[in-house]
Amino acid sequence: MLKNKDVPSELKNFNSLFFSFQYKYDLYNLYDDLLTLIICCLARQTEERLYFETIKKYEKKELTTFAHLMGELFIIYNNSKTFGEWCDPLGEYYECLASNSKKSAFGQFFTPKAVCDMMANFVTPKDWGKQINEPCSGSGRMILASNQITKGNYFIAQDLDPICCKMTAINMAMHEIRGEVHNMDTLRMANLRMSYSINFDFYKHKTPLILLKRPD
Repeated sequence: MLKNKDVPSELKNFNSLFFSFQYKYDLYNLYDDLLTLIICCLARQTEERLYFETIKKYEKKELTTFAHLMGELFIIYNNSKTFGEWCDPLGEYYECLASNSKKSAFGQFFTPKAVCDMMANFVTPKDWGKQINEPCSGSGRMILASNQITKGNYFIAQDLDPICCKMTAINMAMHEIRGEVHNMDTLRMANLRMSYSINFDFYKHKTPLILLKRPD
C-alpha cells in the first residue's frame, strides 16, 4: 500500500480511497479505468458504451468509490483555479504509484513543475491564438505551464502511452485548454490508436469536454 506520508497532502484522501481497491484489482488497470471513467463523464453522454464496458467488473460500492475519487480530483482542480495556478494531480499520483511499484507498466516520471514553468517562459509565445505542438506530452505538464504564460492557444499533443494521453486530455479539459491529444507513435507518425478533442466549444458551454475519435 502507498502510505499517505508518501503522497502530496492534497492527495491523501484520494490515496486512501484508491487503495480501498488494492486487494482485488491490479493497480495499473485500476488507475487506467479511473481515467477512462473520468473521460466518459466529460464526454457529454457520447461514450455510454465505453462507460458500461468499463464498470461491468466493479460492484456498486466500488462505483461509489470511483465517484468519490473523481470528486477529490475536481476539488484539487478547483482549488488550483481559485489560486490562479496549474496543477497535475493525475501525474503526481501516477509518479507516486510508479515509485512504489515494481511493475514495468508503471514506467513514467515527468518533468518537475518548476522546470516546466522555466521552460514555458522560454518558449511560449506572448501573443495568443497560436497552434503549439507537444510531441511527447506525458501528463501534459508543459501544456499546463505554457497555458499559464499565455491563454488562448490551441495545443496538439501526442504520446505513445495511452495512460499519458488520458492524463493529458483530462488535465487540458479541467484547465479550460482547447486542443487535441493523439495516442500514437510520434517519431514515425504512425500507429494512431485514439484521438481526443478537448474543449472545442468551451466558449459556448463553459464546461470541460472530451470527445473521443477512433481511427477508421
